Amino acid sequence: MNTLIVLSLTAAGLLLLFVWAVHPDGSGRGRSLVFSGCSFAHRGLWDLSRGIAENSLPAFRAAVENGYGIELDVHLSKDGRLVVFHDDTLDRVCGVPGTIEGKSYDELRRLPLSGTDLYMPLLGDVLKIVDGNVPLLIELKLSGTKCRLCEKTMDLLSSYNGAYLIESFNPFALYWFRTHHPEILRGQLSSRYSPSLGLNPLIRIASTTLVENVISRPHFIAYNHKTDDVLGLRICRNLFHAPCFAWTVRSEADAEQCFPRYDAIIFEHFLPSSAFLSGRPRSY
Repeated sequence: MNTLIVLSLTAAGLLLLFVWAVHPDGSGRGRSLVFSGCSFAHRGLWDLSRGIAENSLPAFRAAVENGYGIELDVHLSKDGRLVVFHDDTLDRVCGVPGTIEGKSYDELRRLPLSGTDLYMPLLGDVLKIVDGNVPLLIELKLSGTKCRLCEKTMDLLSSYNGAYLIESFNPFALYWFRTHHPEILRGQLSSRYSPSLGLNPLIRIASTTLVENVISRPHFIAYNHKTDDVLGLRICRNLFHAPCFAWTVRSEADAEQCFPRYDAIIFEHFLPSSAFLSGRPRSY
């Protein structure tokens, strides 16, 4: 066997291994596609010019009133409360050092959001406002592999009657749901990361290429639409026909460009009026 044949067989084997690694879980495809055409308001329908901070109760109430789905972020506080907040640290939004995980909710609920008179809510508070009127896209902010956040989130959602999907950048959060609650729709969040971010090279490559799907086996993919020219996403979308959600869309022009390639969008700073107008799934 000559060298060319060996190299060709090796390349073919590596490609097949890559395809196997990135393939999603097709069992939830039909249920995920129910959300085709949905627009999810990123951290709620927030607008600081009107005193409505991101991930605040008024932002979520505005999304419900306007019929948009809601994307929100959940951390676990030091005392085990499910706190709705986006960033890994408190400095940008609250102007103080520290993390959600390092403080009790009694401390956190006194920190104003973005200079407003609003404060970070608990996930339970948000569920009461939404009350099943629009779907929720819940991002789990899990650091590491300990999944207490997943357990407590599922405990709360088990008594919620509205439509929701789970997503995370951390494949181990999705692996927990894959193992314990495979019926819950789960999505792998990702982007094509720049080396300048300082991420561990192996983690950066695995996430960018969607090789991490071998752990999470997601039902859908949520990818940064500005950096989506990656082979793993193309395979998921074109070969396996996985539902794909675009984040974060910030203009009508970008929404129009996303329409042929994505099934749903996560948006902010404008109100979609294109193919992604509705925030409600087709079965509502």
